Amino acid sequence: MNLIQEYIELTKNCALTDYGDKKSVQLHNKSVDKMYQISEKIGYEQTPETIDDFANLLEINENKINVWAAVHILECVPVDNTIEEKALKIIKQQAAGDSSEAMGFKIWLDNYKRKQNENI
Repeated sequence: MNLIQEYIELTKNCALTDYGDKKSVQLHNKSVDKMYQISEKIGYEQTPETIDDFANLLEINENKINVWAAVHILECVPVDNTIEEKALKIIKQQAAGDSSEAMGFKIWLDNYKRKQNENI
């Protein structure tokens, strides 16, 4: 199985998380850790899969693949402005609203913007 397919499979674990079940939460956390590892490998170009292959995940809504990929692209993968803007748009959509999840994405965006300003 290639890394992109593995990443897609890992998002299924996250989508099915039962936060009342300790084993389910542990599987979720292990899956997220592995998704970060995959993102970093692709970002450092240590894989046959390319950054463009990974960026194509931004088009897949199933199991919030696009949301996971957007976060991991912005945190781990050097991308051009077009891909960065696409990923940011997805995160901004998640940050809209008053849910606890939206609030988490608002905080994430604030932190991301702060880091970007520090790097200038």
